[in-house]
Amino acid sequence: MFIQRQAEDALRPDQVKAMAHGLYHLAQIDGITPREKELLESFLKEGNADLSVDALAKIPFSLDELIYGLEATYLRKTFMRIAFVVAQADGAISTEEMMELRRMAQALGITEPLENIAADLEGARL
Repeated sequence: MFIQRQAEDALRPDQVKAMAHGLYHLAQIDGITPREKELLESFLKEGNADLSVDALAKIPFSLDELIYGLEATYLRKTFMRIAFVVAQADGAISTEEMMELRRMAQALGITEPLENIAADLEGARL
């Protein structure tokens, strides 16, 4: 998983944690697969996060963490794109995952239809 393009574009540790926590929350809805766990571990490693996937499992998820950690619109949209890829990592997005994606998008103030985000990512793989 690719988090940054240049050093000045790097996510802050709190942003990496907020994103990873949101991604973990989404992945665990229908059970975390080995591929999803691998993606999360890669995200944490590339983000230089001092956190493991197992540690994420022990922390209750809060949408507030995501909202406050990702204050810029581009970060919120980036999170949603990554969330779609993670949700698709097991082959399909379940109804429950789609409901949670919609809830997250609404909380983050994403007004772009989720179908557009999904269409932009068609064929994308991590």
